[in-house]
Amino acid sequence: MFLKTYFKNKKAIILVALISFILLESLVIAFIVYTQKDNTTSFLNITTPDTKSHIDLTNAQLTNISKIFYDITINKPEVIEIIYKASHTKDKQQLSLLRDELFHKLTPTYNYMKKYHVRQLHFQLPNAVSFLRFHKPSKYGDSLIGIRDTLEYVNEYKTPINAFEEGRIFNGFRNVYPIYKALEFIGTVEISFSFDAMQEILTNIDHTSYLFMIKENIVSTKVFNEEQSNYEKSEFNGFDYDKKTLKDTMQISLANMKKINNAIADDVKISLQNAQPFSIYFKNKTLYNNNSILINFIPISNLNNQIVAYIVHYEFGNFLDILLHNIEIEFWIATLLALILSAIFTMLIIHKKKKQTDIHDLSVHDALTKIYNRHGVNEILNQKLEEHKRGKKGLSVIFFDIDFFKRVNDTYGHDMGDYVLKNIAKVVNSEIRASDIFARWGGEEFILFLPDTNLYSSVEVAQKIRISIQKHAFSQIEQITCSFGVTELRKDDTKTSFLKRADVLLYKAKESGRNCVISDKQP
Repeated sequence: MFLKTYFKNKKAIILVALISFILLESLVIAFIVYTQKDNTTSFLNITTPDTKSHIDLTNAQLTNISKIFYDITINKPEVIEIIYKASHTKDKQQLSLLRDELFHKLTPTYNYMKKYHVRQLHFQLPNAVSFLRFHKPSKYGDSLIGIRDTLEYVNEYKTPINAFEEGRIFNGFRNVYPIYKALEFIGTVEISFSFDAMQEILTNIDHTSYLFMIKENIVSTKVFNEEQSNYEKSEFNGFDYDKKTLKDTMQISLANMKKINNAIADDVKISLQNAQPFSIYFKNKTLYNNNSILINFIPISNLNNQIVAYIVHYEFGNFLDILLHNIEIEFWIATLLALILSAIFTMLIIHKKKKQTDIHDLSVHDALTKIYNRHGVNEILNQKLEEHKRGKKGLSVIFFDIDFFKRVNDTYGHDMGDYVLKNIAKVVNSEIRASDIFARWGGEEFILFLPDTNLYSSVEVAQKIRISIQKHAFSQIEQITCSFGVTELRKDDTKTSFLKRADVLLYKAKESGRNCVISDKQP
């Protein structure tokens, strides 16, 4: 009887323990699955806007380059006179002579512009009639009404416009400018960049991989039939690749990017139709030793805000791999401790909060230099702008980048480039206050916010930093210099206008010979 009771109680205890373990293990498994999904979603929600910001900034940079070319080489009396004559004659022989004159006058300029990835220099007469395509001089005289909304816009409103658009031969990130003689509108000129211009800038910044695809129906309805061979079908239904942007010199090979696209095409079909930016997490045993890859889809709209193309960004998700691997380890630890409910519950909650804090901390700091990154400084800047509105506290910004940094990478390698970036951060940190906000803006660009500091003092700080960097010994590199743009927050500034002004001043510093500080004056 005793033995029977003993074994019965033992079985009951084992059964209760087993049921308890199963229940607790179910909670652990549910929690781990949720944490993996939550952390992956949080991480992707950070990378998507960051990628979009890089693309927007790069497009703004190309627009600035086009404006410089327009001001220096196009908006000249001798060029305007040719367009003026062409707009006032219908004589085909006279038009041909004028076209030849303009072609020979600006061909050296166009060849130089191509070094900056200008894809199209295209002059049009009023009513969007093609006068001279430097990329295809044999094609002229065709009306672009109904084909090119940007040209119709400039013809109607007589003001410059920047927008992505497909053309009769090429697509492009287009910058169209009106041409006047005195007060008479006599035509338009377009300076356009293909995606490979943006692609080069972006890959130099983050050393990752990008593809560009445009809607198939846009190509079929707008491009000359004989020019449609410039495109090929992508792995995504309804989208074509621009062949000239398919480069095999990026972090992930072109062949592997296409394999990834084949694998995810069905999964992203609905998201592509929704025309919103989104990101996905991809992992495949046959690619890159099962390393994870983060893929960002950034939509590109035309002048009418219609989504007509996508930029697809690929990068290895090494940090996310580490994060998810750590979570797997936590699962086994939690399993071992599952029988102690209160201890497990408490430990997991504390650990989850710590992980969330770690994720946020890593997301706002640059992994290489350990200073703030763009995401982190944007959070702080919003707070400082609110403080300025409430308390009218001063705020200045110093925007600077390393002169000829690409030359450092090309000559000494990326390891030396990383060494220079880290040492620049150390030099600047040694020269600024604890209250100053220092961040790596992207690539070789840095930004420094100086609270309660006027423009005059900020220029002094910038000069001090510039000299310290110039004097600093960078291993085998003889000397490193930087160019600086400095401005002070104005009463009517938004975050965009504030940073844009600093960026323009930095560009002026580089135009002025580099290794200098350029500032504006408070009106």
